[in-house]
Amino acid sequence: MKRRNFFLGTAALSGTILSGMSPSIAQTVDACALTPPTAPTSPTSPTGGINAIAEIKALRIPTGPYAGAYEIAPNGLSNWYFTNLGLISIVQYLDAPDLDKYIRTYLDLYISKLEPDMSIKDVHFPFGRANTSSFTLAMADSDDSYAATTLTLATRYLRASQNWAWWDKNKTRLKDMAYRNIALAVKPNGLTSVFQAPRNQTNNAGYLMDNSEVYRGLRDFAVMLRERGDAADAAYYDSFAKNIATAMATLFSPASNAFRMADLSTQTETSFYPGTTCQVFPQVFGVTECAPYYDRAWNFLAVNSPSWETGKLDPFPFAVLGFAAAKRGLTTLAKAQQATIEKTFTANRPLVTINELGFYQRTKSVLSGRTDV
Repeated sequence: MKRRNFFLGTAALSGTILSGMSPSIAQTVDACALTPPTAPTSPTSPTGGINAIAEIKALRIPTGPYAGAYEIAPNGLSNWYFTNLGLISIVQYLDAPDLDKYIRTYLDLYISKLEPDMSIKDVHFPFGRANTSSFTLAMADSDDSYAATTLTLATRYLRASQNWAWWDKNKTRLKDMAYRNIALAVKPNGLTSVFQAPRNQTNNAGYLMDNSEVYRGLRDFAVMLRERGDAADAAYYDSFAKNIATAMATLFSPASNAFRMADLSTQTETSFYPGTTCQVFPQVFGVTECAPYYDRAWNFLAVNSPSWETGKLDPFPFAVLGFAAAKRGLTTLAKAQQATIEKTFTANRPLVTINELGFYQRTKSVLSGRTDV
């Protein structure tokens, strides 16, 4: 099963390319063609490399019913989960006006587009920016990860902006979103199902990638709740995070020294995606309870997917791997992947989607000595 499948209309690619951060559903996600812009918007910064902050800003949709949302790439669809991963990386670099324009308005739009069950649908624009009022909706490819990364983005925004009026206005909706998409989706084994009911009837897997993101979202949300005097709900969501971490540890196979990609998997997989890429997610999202497995999981990736940093294993960069390398102090590997991503950006812009830009930027932050908060 694969997650995040896109049809890319580029000179270098044709047909279906499989990409993503974690596996969830067996269906193909319909997507419009992504057409590179005729004039790239500030592709590099004066000091070299991609100016990821500027590029993410440039993907903001300026008009139409989804003004304030973001395309995943120029003239592409809008995927809320991918957008969250991109925006998380730039919050610490934005001043007050930009926090309001690029983050607060997006969060307001996200909350306003929640379905009655607190899930959300992705948005496809058949004419791209030529007509942002024309769109179709598509089922999101997870419920748990979308909600969890929104919680992380919201807490980062609040810490940076100190906009407690926004918190007071929206905390109940955030709680409802966490409850419906995460708390109610926890399985008897402690992992969250990728979908809430009734979609969990077709796929109720508890994925390592998703649960890493869920753990981080719950921990971040609980800290914010506690700081704002809501100790009871903080303890409630912290307890779920703790149980998720315990359940994630059961996915580690001592025999192969690696994580299984999901609770429904009977063994570890050596495929690049999702088999080896999923190994870094507990470390990337700071599941500290799984720290004893970080090194062995990383070694599984290194042995079974050698030269991942060159980009030869998948058309998409999987910048999350470079971020993991940077966090592990493997500077040479992280820089090598950054160079690969920069070449891909120039040669085939649509492959460096907003989530890839996000992890590229987070890698730059770590390499420059900044704290990746």
